[in-house]
Amino acid sequence: MLTLLLAVPALVAQAPAVPLPELEAKDLAAAPRGPMTPQGRDAGADRDIMGQARMVARRGPSIPALQLPAGSCRVKDKVPNISGWRAYAIEVPGGGSVKVHVVEGRKAWFRVLGVNAWGRLEEGLLQNRIPTGEPMATYKNPAKEARTVYFIVDSLDENMIGDPFTVEVTRQ
Repeated sequence: MLTLLLAVPALVAQAPAVPLPELEAKDLAAAPRGPMTPQGRDAGADRDIMGQARMVARRGPSIPALQLPAGSCRVKDKVPNISGWRAYAIEVPGGGSVKVHVVEGRKAWFRVLGVNAWGRLEEGLLQNRIPTGEPMATYKNPAKEARTVYFIVDSLDENMIGDPFTVEVTRQ
């Protein structure tokens, strides 16, 4: 009986989770292409001169993207310029899924958008439509072939140039 009582805590205790590999954004390769700029109101721009500069910086045919590697990882990055956003390209195998989540930095000042190459939603892309303070988006590939999707980390303030953040990419 005593042996059984001593074994129960050992069964309940779980092995510590293996930390995800950490990468620096500056070490990631540029993706062959980025997504088109998504349509919609910019939640981070005011009507002052900085807001006007941000609006101009967000114009353009597409957003330059960084290519994420295969597997789950954490990417340390920072808001690159006045546009306030950074795009990541990720290839998701058929039937696979991925979650991109800002886990460090001023989390409530970011949002994550999952889009296709045209900057739009499609089947399998889920968004946080209700602001919860947890900036994340997911994609579940409904097709049998691999697809490339893009996740855009967008700042909600025009004065965040250089602010650091960490993105956790979890694949299943």
